[in-house]
Amino acid sequence: MEPAADPIPPIPLLHLDDDFVAASKPGGLIVHRTRESSDRVFLLQELSAQVGRFLYPVHRLDRAASGAIIFAFSSEAARLLQAALGAEDARKEYLTLVRGSPPERWESADPLKNENGVPQAARTSFERLAEFFRLSLLRARIWTGRRHQIRRHLARAAHQILGDSTYGKGRINAFFRETYGLPRLFLHAESIEITHPRTGARLVLRAPLAEDLRAFVLRLPDCPRELVEGL
Repeated sequence: MEPAADPIPPIPLLHLDDDFVAASKPGGLIVHRTRESSDRVFLLQELSAQVGRFLYPVHRLDRAASGAIIFAFSSEAARLLQAALGAEDARKEYLTLVRGSPPERWESADPLKNENGVPQAARTSFERLAEFFRLSLLRARIWTGRRHQIRRHLARAAHQILGDSTYGKGRINAFFRETYGLPRLFLHAESIEITHPRTGARLVLRAPLAEDLRAFVLRLPDCPRELVEGL
């Protein structure tokens, strides 16, 4: 018999109403079961058990990433929320730590190919929050929702994300993992801002920086502690 999966702590909730739940996903936890995955614990099943409702995925978040994610309580609510996330007034922001010194504010609009090799329009805006130890802490806003969009845009600009095993620099990742305890991909969905599709209320769903990433960055030389502790 296959051993039971170890229990995980309760998922922090960011919002809960009759239509949906927003939560702060832990890094390393896959969102839902896939044919390729051998995982026995999934965010969807854990959160469903926690809130006592059947859940419908609304959008994606990489397994290694952490932060704000939304699940709907009905297929209709999922459709409405997907439309709200794609609206012009939606705002989706991430925190990431990258190599090098990018401009204080900049944008990438490089098209990105989908799984079939077809180029698709993609746009990401970046703001540098701090620079230290030859690294930069960035806030990224995605205007489109392409697969691995932030990771790919940053890699193309030679500002790879720390801990990115697909698009990053293995030697640099190994140094920070072995020397300072880099736990995983440094990518955190900090906030989702949308208009509620039923009530019209403006919602800001904010997930504090995951504690494993916060602890890591606070160990780095010249870390701006006050800034990081406030994220």
